Amino acid sequence: MGVVTKTFFPKDMFFNNGIVNLYQFLKKHENQFVCETVLTENRLDISFDEEQVDQIYFDILGAFFKEYKIVHQTDNYRWYFDEKRMNFVLDKRFDVIGKSSGNDILSGVYHYKTCKELGVDKEEIQTKYLNFCKKYHQQPDLKSNVKISDIERELGLKKGMDKSIRVEKIINYLNEHRKLLNVPNGNNQVVLAITLDEGAKKFTNYFVKDKLLKIDSKIHTFEDGQGTFHEMLKQPKNYKIDRWDAMIYWFGGRVQRLYNYDYFIYPNSINLIALEKFKRFLDINDDNVVILDSKSGKPKKIGTNIKFFKQLSKDGIMNPNFYISKSENEFELKFFLYLSSMFNHIEEQYEKANKRRKMHRKELYEALQYISFIVYTDDGVFKTSFDEYTKGYRLIEFLEVVYRKDFFSTVADILVTFSLSQSNNEVNLNLEHWCRKFLDFSELRQEYYLASFNILKNDRAKSFGKKLYDFESLYIEHILEGAYMDIHKLSKIVGEGIGYFCAELGDKDLLFKLRNIKNYKQMIGYFKDLKFATLKNEEEARFSKEFNEALEEILKNIESNWEIARDYIAIYAIDKYKAVSFAKSNNGGK
Repeated sequence: MGVVTKTFFPKDMFFNNGIVNLYQFLKKHENQFVCETVLTENRLDISFDEEQVDQIYFDILGAFFKEYKIVHQTDNYRWYFDEKRMNFVLDKRFDVIGKSSGNDILSGVYHYKTCKELGVDKEEIQTKYLNFCKKYHQQPDLKSNVKISDIERELGLKKGMDKSIRVEKIINYLNEHRKLLNVPNGNNQVVLAITLDEGAKKFTNYFVKDKLLKIDSKIHTFEDGQGTFHEMLKQPKNYKIDRWDAMIYWFGGRVQRLYNYDYFIYPNSINLIALEKFKRFLDINDDNVVILDSKSGKPKKIGTNIKFFKQLSKDGIMNPNFYISKSENEFELKFFLYLSSMFNHIEEQYEKANKRRKMHRKELYEALQYISFIVYTDDGVFKTSFDEYTKGYRLIEFLEVVYRKDFFSTVADILVTFSLSQSNNEVNLNLEHWCRKFLDFSELRQEYYLASFNILKNDRAKSFGKKLYDFESLYIEHILEGAYMDIHKLSKIVGEGIGYFCAELGDKDLLFKLRNIKNYKQMIGYFKDLKFATLKNEEEARFSKEFNEALEEILKNIESNWEIARDYIAIYAIDKYKAVSFAKSNNGGK
């Protein structure tokens, strides 16, 4: 008896994830399958007796379908015929994740037998079925061209009638008109009661009938509404794939990815050891996170498998709705906050093993250098992010600085402020663009600027707050290499002076006029208007020496950077105006 070895090399995102997911699955169930697995940086080897090839393949795939609930039983019930009892019973329906529209694929799960095979005639089957419907108050299964409403109308059954009486009258009618029943079906068959194991096993044999598989949408969809293999892999529709490679793709596309409503994140690497190590660290659970609903007090599922709140609450991010993302950029950024938090709390797993903690942290950082992250949306669009390995590593490094400076929760506060600056009915492009620019290491100021005027118009909206200046300074220093740091500092002083003055006046006009500045000349004109306003309101105009010096420096030296100054002046002016106005309203207007 010889030994066969199947070898799999890195190919693409789904295949690479599939290799690692399959390897982890086999290691988890190593006593269940008689095979040997070896994973290296650039290959996976699976070895087994050549006579067991088919058996092992179907055992692995069947176990996969069952464990990840691809073949599963729902909470809804239907009738089955139980061979042991020789009678009809109620049991849960079967379903298949990712099946095409219609129920044709379910024929691959359900097991049918004819009346002859069961040793009973059609009339006896129908009698047993009608008695079953009467006992359990079940509406009988009728032929497709028969409507239950027509029978009810013929019998004169009224709305509001007791269900048991209604069913009994219909059953009595069908006893006289059995040709209307769809039990047994047109092939003289009934569906047998089977276990989940039997359903998964039967579906596996239906799902993979040949060693080379034709890629069709009927059985090779990734999820409901998403693309098929030939669309994702850019293969022609007549392309055929080896069944082992197909299994790798099913493992890679269906499970062990991070999702949030319509967005999915797949870690990826051609270094399989690094990818396996990183996925083990992520410890991905495919099920929806369940939280306690604050209104009903009952558990409810939320549309993500990332435990954002459980992890990020360790870092002061206490908003339970932080898992909600309206764009892939927002989801991606929140994921990296989550990932950074996981890195920063590794020590909690090894409180008494500092050496092991440091080693584990070092291993993960080394693995991260080989990892890219790919966002996939349910409309079949792929966006490769951090495809330069150093870019992903650099983002985590910056978030480490943010964490050490105690500004980690500030990023979350900024995201929340962006969200609240516009109503839920509006497309929040400022938030989406800010997240994208953060991920791309671009300037962030314009999004703060645009959102600030939304905040100004909305009396209920929360300002970015005092920590924005320190966080933006940190971003300019570490990401933008210190560009226009002086302008940022001077603009904050000037902006806060204007914001305080406007709050004392109780007038937003000077703030909105900042939005009308389109060039350096108009900026000079704006400050002339400000001077005129201070002469008219000398009591409220208490500008400090620091303000006057900062303003003089801005007007003298930033002709070519007037827009940067305008943006920051507006951001900090509106922020100060909101803060002072809030304080005054809570202090009786004083």
